[in-house]
Amino acid sequence: MMNTLSLQRVAFAAVLALGAIAVTPPQTSRELAQSAPAATMMPMSGMQMGSGMMGSAKTPAERAMLEAMKSGMGHPAQMGGTGAMAWSGNPDLDYVTMALHHANVSLAIAKVELTYGKDPAARAIAESTIAEQTARIEKLKAIVATLHH
Repeated sequence: MMNTLSLQRVAFAAVLALGAIAVTPPQTSRELAQSAPAATMMPMSGMQMGSGMMGSAKTPAERAMLEAMKSGMGHPAQMGGTGAMAWSGNPDLDYVTMALHHANVSLAIAKVELTYGKDPAARAIAESTIAEQTARIEKLKAIVATLHH
């Protein structure tokens, strides 16, 4: 029960963190970058995922979940490892890039659930998440390719 609760808390924290991107009011990418709170622009390289609000990962499942979430720290379009978003100036490309990043993290977390999870309902959601996010990732990659031209 405790391990399931810990995984649920980690997954919930990931959803909250990644969901914050989706509810940001419409702005240009440059306005969004300039108005972002300092905490969102901080480098993540020095952070330890096993400490702070998420607590210490004690089990293989917890460590795997934190590693999956760690893949989502920062942003895929980082500049020189600074942790700051390399905004393209194209809101469409920036949105699709962030959505692709979110989908990849969601996919990684769902795979951890299938590896370690036992609850049939949670596993069913993970299976549908994998199918949905895999399809979404392919669509987003195709859109990114068209936006780079």
